[in-house]
Amino acid sequence: MAESQTKDTQFNHLRSLLDTSEIITADSPEYKPQSQTWAYQKQRAPRLVVRPRSVESLAKVIAYLYSTQLDFAIYGHGYLSTSAEDVLVNMSAFDEFHVDPHSELVTVGAGHAWSEVYRKLESEAPGYGIVGARTPCVGVAGTIVTGGFSWLSGERGCISDPINMLDAKVVKYDGSVVWASSEPELLWALRGGGGGFGVLASVVLRVFPYPQDIWAGPILVPREHLDQVADGIAAFLSEQPDPKITMFLYVLKKKLLESLGTVHSDMLVIHALDANGEAHGRESFRWALDIPGAIDQTSITTLAGVAKLQDKIRTVKGTMNQIFAPLLLEDMPRETIINAVKWVESLAEIDKSVADCTYLIFELLGSRDPAGTNASVAYPRPPRAKHLLLLGPGCPSDAGPDKEKLVRELAINAPSRVLGDDAELHFMPNGYEEYLDPAKIWGVHFDKLRELRRKYDPQGRFKAPIKHAV
Repeated sequence: MAESQTKDTQFNHLRSLLDTSEIITADSPEYKPQSQTWAYQKQRAPRLVVRPRSVESLAKVIAYLYSTQLDFAIYGHGYLSTSAEDVLVNMSAFDEFHVDPHSELVTVGAGHAWSEVYRKLESEAPGYGIVGARTPCVGVAGTIVTGGFSWLSGERGCISDPINMLDAKVVKYDGSVVWASSEPELLWALRGGGGGFGVLASVVLRVFPYPQDIWAGPILVPREHLDQVADGIAAFLSEQPDPKITMFLYVLKKKLLESLGTVHSDMLVIHALDANGEAHGRESFRWALDIPGAIDQTSITTLAGVAKLQDKIRTVKGTMNQIFAPLLLEDMPRETIINAVKWVESLAEIDKSVADCTYLIFELLGSRDPAGTNASVAYPRPPRAKHLLLLGPGCPSDAGPDKEKLVRELAINAPSRVLGDDAELHFMPNGYEEYLDPAKIWGVHFDKLRELRRKYDPQGRFKAPIKHAV
């Protein structure tokens, strides 16, 4: 009772710090869209959502929350599945956007979704590109603190690499506001350190002239031609494609296929991208276009247009219990492709609802070593890693605890099932789950990050995968 009364008092004081327009209660129509997690099982139904509209307001909120007993978390757009029992601090009002073509820098409010960044950049600086997230509905801040992989990562590195992310305005636990460049260890930790070092309010990113006639889009291939697709990919990769070329391979069931805007079932979806233009792209992906039954849905577009191709993925947010298991790989041999597809198809024999909610995505040529050395970023990517393998076991949100347990077991076992029991597994920060060892994800930088967590979160109040040193 005493704890409940204390929390009620603290809720009331928190409200007094904010304008009524910055408060979202559980009975508001804005509550669900402003607090929804991607993975349904991680939703904690916070009693209150607050959406500060200025750095000053955010600073007051963070300083006060840090001094209370209230459980709180920082929320961008929900795709990291962050939630809290008491208070969710929603950052979506931080939508500053200022581009300076002369310095080739843009200041971006950390509450943006990447779709908004692409759209505003295309409007305000036509002809320029940016290293931004592939999935347009995810948030800017969350991608940076977990590394940030882009359609352009094979060419220009991760979003958080020093060449791409130059600075960030941060609200610290005590409410003080700093530019991270004034505290180099803080800036370093933000570059993929997993979060928990304060709250990003805005970031300074590099922009650059980039082709506006990108050839991109889906090539749908009948499932029966899996062997030909695997052989084509192996040959394609052996030729060391131009850095402006990348591709996805999706293996999805009906529900998730519809989120990509296609109604074709029993199809493998090759999402091709070649920033060298259509003629170059069609030649580079001739191996896919010439497969019998292939359906060509590619077009000429811009980076903003490429992002729109995945915009419908937001429609399945919060509808499934799901565990995201993303891996970085140095090679993508045909055996890995075949094994992974057979794994996801075997799920139908275990449980059809699980099979329908599980995704498998190959992101080829989607990474590279950081410019300089791995010491320049908090997340030390495995050397020579070029490809991403995304395993996403799931089940309907109302499937019950037994199926939720099954999904967890599948996520734990799938990487070894696909890559082999002796494979060295390199999980990415944005797929962190409690059963993973953060020391293996952050490797040689783990101890330093623990020390910095203690410095920037002395009471351990911020939610983050790395706990600070005791």
